[in-house]
Amino acid sequence: MSDAAEVLLRDWPKPKSEMRLAALRACLAVMRGEKPPKVARQAFIVAAKDARILLEQI
Repeated sequence: MSDAAEVLLRDWPKPKSEMRLAALRACLAVMRGEKPPKVARQAFIVAAKDARILLEQI
């Protein structure tokens, strides 16, 4: 999960996107043990679609 959070923090093409911020919050919640990994995964997919960088359905 930390890899996904790092990408969201450092390399995201739409840094001001609300979807990016939601995905980042989800990743942090997973790392703190507050949410299951599937929550962050889904939020990351939504953010990737929003940023138009999703290459294929994962």
